[in-house]
Amino acid sequence: MNGTDNNNLAENLVEALGSVLPLVNKEKYPIEAMPVGTLARSTRLDRLGLITDAFYGDVDANDKKIIVYTMLLFPNTSLKTKSNNSDIQYYVSNEYEYEVIGYLMVGPLDVRKIAKSIDEGIHS
Repeated sequence: MNGTDNNNLAENLVEALGSVLPLVNKEKYPIEAMPVGTLARSTRLDRLGLITDAFYGDVDANDKKIIVYTMLLFPNTSLKTKSNNSDIQYYVSNEYEYEVIGYLMVGPLDVRKIAKSIDEGIHS
């Protein structure tokens, strides 16, 4: 990977983060949900990502509200899935709470600061 590829990756990441970061309404954000910026894995799609929002969706059989997480999922970079295609694809997905594994031992990331830092690094 050369420097140009790194710049494209960084620009793609900044664009992806900017497109999925809502202004979180703290009054509507589920109190029991993982915080925005938490590293998490979608078990359904088997991809690592960041939680960018959460909201109540359907109710389960016990009439308990199910939390739905909006996640920015990172490209799969494992060796077995690499191909000659250099397109890096980020993916935004809504995942039910039982399809998400949160890595709570790592504190939530301030995603807006990360995007700003990457953007400043690209244009300096």
